[in-house]
Amino acid sequence: MMTESARRHQFSIGLLLVFFGVADLWFVMPNMYAGLIGDWHVDWRSLNLYKPFWTFTVPLLLITILIGTLVLSLYCIRGIQPESKDNKQNAAILVTALGFTYQVIGAWPLWNQWYPWQWQAEIARYGNWLVFPLFIGSLIALIVGGASLYIHSNIYHKTQAA
Repeated sequence: MMTESARRHQFSIGLLLVFFGVADLWFVMPNMYAGLIGDWHVDWRSLNLYKPFWTFTVPLLLITILIGTLVLSLYCIRGIQPESKDNKQNAAILVTALGFTYQVIGAWPLWNQWYPWQWQAEIARYGNWLVFPLFIGSLIALIVGGASLYIHSNIYHKTQAA
C-alpha cells in the first residue's frame, strides 16, 4: 500500500525533493562564503554558530536533489501513453534541464583545475565519493530526460498526423 501511494505521488515527491534541495542550497551556500559573493547573503550572527554543520549539509542537499531528479526520471520514462493527462513531458523537460545544468557547470570538480565559482571548489573538497555519483546521476537524468522527450515528441507527431 505504501509503494502504491509513493508510485501515485512520484511526480510530487520528486518535485518536492528537487525544490527543497535547491531552495536550501540557495540559502546555505551564500552564507558559507559571506563576503566572497558580495552582499548576497543573510547576515545573522546566530547563524555563524551553525556554519560547521553546514559543511555536512551541502552533500546531503546535493544528494537530495539527485534523488529527486532520479525519481522524476523514473516518473517521466515509465508508462508513456498517447492520451494520458499527466505531467510526464513537463517532468522530462525538468529532468533534462537539471541533468544538463549539472553536466555543464557542476562537473568541474572531476578534473584538477581552477574553479570559476567557490561552490565548485566546495563540492570538490568532498572528493570523488560525492562528485562521481552526482556526475553519473546527472548523466543518467540527462539521457533519460532526452529519451523521454524524444518519445513524447514521436507520440505527439503521430497523433497530429493522424
